[in-house]
Amino acid sequence: MAFRVLRAPAATPGHRSAGPRIRRVSFAALLALLPGVAVVAPAAAAWPVANRSSYVSQYYHRTHRADDIASARGTRIVPVYSGRVVFAGWRSNCGGYQVWVYHGDNLYTGYYHMSRETSWRGRWVTKSTSTLGYVGATGCATGPHLHVEVWHGYPWRSGSYRVNPWSYIDSGTYFPPRYS
Repeated sequence: MAFRVLRAPAATPGHRSAGPRIRRVSFAALLALLPGVAVVAPAAAAWPVANRSSYVSQYYHRTHRADDIASARGTRIVPVYSGRVVFAGWRSNCGGYQVWVYHGDNLYTGYYHMSRETSWRGRWVTKSTSTLGYVGATGCATGPHLHVEVWHGYPWRSGSYRVNPWSYIDSGTYFPPRYS
């Protein structure tokens, strides 16, 4: 689909124009003009720890690009969106046992410090229902919690970057009432 730049009509005779006026048309506005095309917003995400008494023990900030969710050791970890597991196992990046899930549209989530993972590469997982693993304190963790990251691009690859996961985990079946 090509984008066109719409130019305003030329100035009327006797009036001097300050130059061509250009109006940019957003992609969403162009889509709205097309019949039968729907613009879909992202589906609601889910709280990744299957325990309503869990809580955020450390939020995303400049030097900690993830949210840490404290919970009892052995609590189930579930995906925030449905998707395909692209990595499950141990990494020596201080994350210990971890699972990475691809959700489509270049969006990935990473779940770290598990006591054990129950997923495998290639497995399809369903939001809030599939068990990825269990809360633990592996890697460089000092206590049981889930370290959850949201990536644009494959995790830890050049050009990929992490974003604040809160907008991806702020709802769902297990969402603690203290945050409502």
